[in-house]
Amino acid sequence: MAQARLWDGHNWVRIGSRNFRSPGKAGLKGRIWDGHNWINFLEETKTAQWECTGVQSFWSWGAAKGWSALVRPDRPTQGCYRPYHDSYDWGDESAQIYFDWGNIQNTLRGARIDKVEIYMHCLHSMYFNGGEGVFGTHNAPGWQARYSENHFGVARTRYWKRDQGQWITLPNWVGDEFRDGNTKGITCRAGDTNGFRYLWYAGMPDGWKKPKLRITYTV
Repeated sequence: MAQARLWDGHNWVRIGSRNFRSPGKAGLKGRIWDGHNWINFLEETKTAQWECTGVQSFWSWGAAKGWSALVRPDRPTQGCYRPYHDSYDWGDESAQIYFDWGNIQNTLRGARIDKVEIYMHCLHSMYFNGGEGVFGTHNAPGWQARYSENHFGVARTRYWKRDQGQWITLPNWVGDEFRDGNTKGITCRAGDTNGFRYLWYAGMPDGWKKPKLRITYTV
């Protein structure tokens, strides 16, 4: 008689009454004993990706930028732009990136977060050999008159040239916060006026280069 077996990563394990545990409640997954641990049975790992739905940049004093800015306000900016751009602002400019947070929350409901990544394409930096991107989180659902931020500097990454894009890994707890409705988007802010962190990124007018969020999760 044929017998059901489960691959535990090393061997095919026969499923029997001694090594299968059912919680006995609808909607809950059973677990199987692999000889060392109880492991979840019939889990599925998925990856979902979202393009940003909006970008908003802010002056160093926190007010939303308008179209008089030399870098258009729907491209994320970070850092001190003097003396090359917006020389009348001698402080640390910033940006908020918005996503369809309702869809993200619905997609991730009940999931375990395995990996969180953002795609940020640096269009320009103070130095030809790039600089450092600094990313945080915000909980604003949409357009804001003033800059807001939940967590500063949850990830940093090195760009090595202008017009370079890359996927940047964020802590898994950022995905937990997206899932639970405590985070709705990503921020860019240097945290100082060092030219090494003077960057601006692709935004709403830049097609495939615009910011994206990618989350790998298990249900």
